[in-house]
Amino acid sequence: CFMHKVGLLAYSPLSAGVLTGKYQNPEKVPDNARLKMFPGFMDRYRISQNNLAVTEYIKVAKEAGLSPTQLALAWCFHREHVSSTIIGATSLPQLKENIESYDITLSQDTLDAIGKVYHRYTDPTKAPN
Repeated sequence: CFMHKVGLLAYSPLSAGVLTGKYQNPEKVPDNARLKMFPGFMDRYRISQNNLAVTEYIKVAKEAGLSPTQLALAWCFHREHVSSTIIGATSLPQLKENIESYDITLSQDTLDAIGKVYHRYTDPTKAPN
């Protein structure tokens, strides 16, 4: 798309909440969370290397002084090929954090750290544990 000047519309940039880190401990997932509300839909995030990748992205976020949500959305918002992003906040605090993430500029060190995680876990939901 980028080579042909066609923008990308990022749908679910937080992977249905997975990149927020809130599903890292399955015992603490609230009953009203997507992970529990839609049985089967979220399995690709549960039976893959996804948790390993998310754990690494959470470390990158902490090192940058950001929440995992801020890291993911700031990265997405400022990619040259992304023309818009569909966010799926389910509360006003989430919406506020999502919108404020637009104003965050990631340092080159943080972008490099994201790149290292990405190259290690290019498509973690397709790799079994």
